[in-house]
Amino acid sequence: MKISKVLVTALSAGTLFAQVPADQLDARIQLFGEVIRPTAFSIAGGVKDQADRSFGAGIRFMGEMGSARNVYYELGGKLDSTSNLTFNGMVNGVPADNTDIKITSSYWFLGVGYLMPLGSAMSLGFHLEGRGEALAASGTQILNGTLNTVDAGTTYLRPWFRLSFDGTFSAGKFRPFIGADVSATPIKTTQGAITALSAMDDRTLRSMAPQVSAGLYAGLHF
Repeated sequence: MKISKVLVTALSAGTLFAQVPADQLDARIQLFGEVIRPTAFSIAGGVKDQADRSFGAGIRFMGEMGSARNVYYELGGKLDSTSNLTFNGMVNGVPADNTDIKITSSYWFLGVGYLMPLGSAMSLGFHLEGRGEALAASGTQILNGTLNTVDAGTTYLRPWFRLSFDGTFSAGKFRPFIGADVSATPIKTTQGAITALSAMDDRTLRSMAPQVSAGLYAGLHF
């Protein structure tokens, strides 16, 4: 993912917003792990397929805005997470094995969040993110004894809402924190025509995009 320009832009924006001394503002870096499951889609009349759950790792940067305490700008991204389709059975009277087809997902994001303090060490976060998502399907399908190659990819932008909860503790001069979050998007592409997997179109691929995710994270204040 190419996010270097995004990082520079967001960090510059944070500097412009700051109206209090920088050493009084909170900044955070966190590593996260996220679990998703692609959505089921139709491969024939009354027959659906769905990829397994997958796990991906990513990084977030957060900076408090001086003009609005406890409000943060956020940016980062998640690396590829991959899982295989699961259908292996009969389709329209012929055997089909889709289990060698991989569904891969990744994203970069820009967003804003509000961290509501819960005492001196915990916070409940409300986040709105614009995610530039990449989704791909690749591999081979065995349909009635014939090997078909699947190679499709798409990118698109969707809004996501994320709810987080974390706690900070002291470790010498460092202030690490750990937390958990859940995310969801209200935007879903519906599948159009049912096509052969070897001729998969963008709309079919986007209909497989995950709608929810859950994760754990850990990081440092600086």
